[in-house]
Amino acid sequence: NSANYPTFSASTPATLHIPSADPRTIRDAYGQTHALSIAIQALGFFSVTGVSYISSLDGRSGIHNQTIKMFLNTRSLFVWCLAALLEAEAASVSSKPKSIVLSESAPSNAGIPLDSFVSYSFELSSWPDFAGNLSHPNKFSYNLLNNIGNLQGSLPIARVGGNTQDIAIFDASQKTGLLGIVRPNISSDYPTIITIGPSFFESYKTMPKGTKYSHGFNLGANSSAARTATFASAAYACKAIGSDLAYWEYGNEPDLFVSSGYRPHNYTEAEYVEEWLNGTTAISSAVKAACPSLANRKFMAPSFAGVGPANDFFTLDPVLAWKNGLDQNDNIGLISSHNYMGVSTSPGITLQGTLMNHTNVVAKAGDQLREWAAIKALGNGLDPDVPFILGEHNSLARQGRPGLSNSFGAALWGVDWNVYLASQNISRSHMHQGTNYRYQSWQPIQTNLTTIGTKPPYYGNLAVAAMMAKPHPSSLLKITHLPASSANNSFYTAHVDNTLTRLLIVDLHTYNTTVNNYTTSFPRPVESHTFQLPACCRGGAVHRLVANGSDAVTGITWDGNSYNYELAEGKPVRQGNVTCGERVKVDRKGVMRLDVEWSSAVVVTLDC
Repeated sequence: NSANYPTFSASTPATLHIPSADPRTIRDAYGQTHALSIAIQALGFFSVTGVSYISSLDGRSGIHNQTIKMFLNTRSLFVWCLAALLEAEAASVSSKPKSIVLSESAPSNAGIPLDSFVSYSFELSSWPDFAGNLSHPNKFSYNLLNNIGNLQGSLPIARVGGNTQDIAIFDASQKTGLLGIVRPNISSDYPTIITIGPSFFESYKTMPKGTKYSHGFNLGANSSAARTATFASAAYACKAIGSDLAYWEYGNEPDLFVSSGYRPHNYTEAEYVEEWLNGTTAISSAVKAACPSLANRKFMAPSFAGVGPANDFFTLDPVLAWKNGLDQNDNIGLISSHNYMGVSTSPGITLQGTLMNHTNVVAKAGDQLREWAAIKALGNGLDPDVPFILGEHNSLARQGRPGLSNSFGAALWGVDWNVYLASQNISRSHMHQGTNYRYQSWQPIQTNLTTIGTKPPYYGNLAVAAMMAKPHPSSLLKITHLPASSANNSFYTAHVDNTLTRLLIVDLHTYNTTVNNYTTSFPRPVESHTFQLPACCRGGAVHRLVANGSDAVTGITWDGNSYNYELAEGKPVRQGNVTCGERVKVDRKGVMRLDVEWSSAVVVTLDC
């Protein structure tokens, strides 16, 4: 009764080849696929008296072509079905994947993230949109930052900078906070002529109490007048930010200054270092005069876009910048690097191949880790304990691509990427945001291009924050990447004060419900995972990050809650149509089994 099945003759044996990803196959509790159910269906369809089957299985990697041999036999149907069942069970038992063992204490190579691991980077030209000002604070952004703080135990740090950091010229006489002119021939995403006035700095006073900030100064502008204005702005900045200042930053991605037209083609690392040392000295002197208590605040640097070696696009090598004495004044508190998984306009970018791909995540993070190792190997008096962070990153450069960067799949990528960074001792993650940007976690205001609202990546940020939770500032959090991870599944544990506390599973199989008007030809697969827990563990609470599929841009929940703007301006609202309060137990052998849908993530808060 199906076009996919051939016609059989009752007089001769027949072979049925079942196509890959056939929805009529079933998987057992261990994720194995079996043809037995189809064989039984076939018995009914064709009224034969017996069935045997040959099944080609490959662990839990998915549904594969299978062959069923159907033939007449004089033995009873009952005996044959029983034999087939026992054969299937024997094959399943012999090929069951081993349980993933979770250690009671953290391994020696576990990552130790800084507080405020989940942090943000805001485009300077967009900062007034995200934060508002004293008379009109942005309550939506306030609520969203507060949610993250409540989950991870420390508020995100707001880094204000980006491309427009090196465009903005300070004008002490300007009454308006920011004036910008968009020139679409250069960029339609942000203004490329910008002046800021003293009231711009009001935006640093609107976010939740305790929020820390990094302010970025303009290094790109190369005239003496522009530099004088930049150094003059330091006094206004420090007075507005006060004790909430975490770090300064001088220049954004100076290794792109040549391609941006800010410097000549023969611009060198030595010239950059000289400019940076002179500029940071002038900024620190201005701050010391205006805000003596902030005189010793350090900088995050060098904030390069590339990881080296230099090429025709990334024309400076970060390692050579350090070799040329970038930190000779001992005023760098964070080694900051930038990262994107690709460029939005490049061909060949896909959700499964570029973002929802753990192998790609590991490779891209490896580039950053090699840069960090090369910097540490220089010595040069650099404090070996200076943390390495990503001061700006997101999915795809040039503000992201619609359909990829704003999808639920991008949220799942963000979970895997950020937690993997933490496991590798990349100590903090500032996800870049901008008004109308495709990869944004939220749109802070209504515009003619984008509706105000919470976007899919924010839900991923919530899951990461939950994984980073610390009960007390003095608690020691360690994040471990488990070797059982594969291209489509990644596993992590969190230990707090050397106690196994959380387990994270990220399923990176795409399941695209937007294809064919949100209908698909097969039910959503479920992966079943088993874990061997320490004897002290009794199970735990399950918190799920779910949506209708990897292409979804709406209908997303974290732990049964929606954080949509239209419900409560970004505060959590429990959804009645989503399971919450779920718990999982261990069996008598200490084994815990958890089912995870394709294109979803799960955090288990363990009782250990």
